[in-house]
Amino acid sequence: MASSPNKKNKHTGRTVLLILLALILLIGLGGWAAVGHYLGKIDRVDHEKEPVVPPESEDFEPDSEESTDTSQTTAPSMDPSEVSWSNHTVTFDDSELLNILLVGQDRLSGQGRQRSDTMILCSINTKTKQVSLISFLRDLYVQIPGGYSDNRLNATYAFGGFPLLNKTLKQNFGVTVDGNFEVDFEGFTRVIDAVGGVDITLTAREAEFLQVNDGKAGTVHMDGALALSYSRIRYLDSDFGRTQRQRNVLMSVFSHMRELSVSELMSLMNTILPLLKTDMSNARILSLMTQLAPMVSSMEVNTYRVPANNAYRSASIRGMSVLVPDLQKIRTQLKEEYLPF
Repeated sequence: MASSPNKKNKHTGRTVLLILLALILLIGLGGWAAVGHYLGKIDRVDHEKEPVVPPESEDFEPDSEESTDTSQTTAPSMDPSEVSWSNHTVTFDDSELLNILLVGQDRLSGQGRQRSDTMILCSINTKTKQVSLISFLRDLYVQIPGGYSDNRLNATYAFGGFPLLNKTLKQNFGVTVDGNFEVDFEGFTRVIDAVGGVDITLTAREAEFLQVNDGKAGTVHMDGALALSYSRIRYLDSDFGRTQRQRNVLMSVFSHMRELSVSELMSLMNTILPLLKTDMSNARILSLMTQLAPMVSSMEVNTYRVPANNAYRSASIRGMSVLVPDLQKIRTQLKEEYLPF
């Protein structure tokens, strides 16, 4: 996997763990008839039946007093009217790319659609065999179309599902989404257990927080429940640290997958696929897989974060610690570096 100073491998969270594992496993199993059978296990989104929160019922999510995230606690307070949006943002045509949005949410059993915990654009150039995984941080302060107030990016999914989130990404950042996958994490522990657990190297603070390894730094073998606790740690540092922990789990799962037999891989598919939800048809997914299959062994994958360190300012708006983006700079980065043109 290629990297550069601005390429952030931290932000491929549990969403990528489940969704990309599912797609890779489908390709690896081969046999399109079998693939079609497995695709039937994925839940389908009917946009016409999905609930929508109208603008007059929108809400905001002020910071919890219990949070110890120190990354933005000194951010200056701003009134919403003080945020001005540039009318001269960079434009680009990304029609030559295949853009799939991966959305994850921490939804409890029985709950409806929640705010998106993870949003990652998987942008694919089938001609050059390049793939970009671009993570859009949930605390980005954005314009939400359709009469809503400016709010955190993660609110758009709760308000209007895939359609509103896709429109918001287009309006603010200029990217066009061709299809969506969403997953919640009710079955996360079963996925980890299905691959035999994961080996994670902990810092002393993490070990103490999880009450493992006598509170000392070192490598710990985790079952699904412990891996879930590890990947959800929020209060030791910041959201950046939390997503790094999610990436650690992802990398360990990939390592363990190499040791699974075909029957174990099929069992893993039965665990993962019912957790997925998409607005893409089976035919569209099969078309995607047909394009991706020849690329698997030679594709170049780069990962990025929006916003980069030089493309936002921290602020507290309506009691929310947010990242106010420099839209022109971000669109330039997307056009010239992040998207695989």
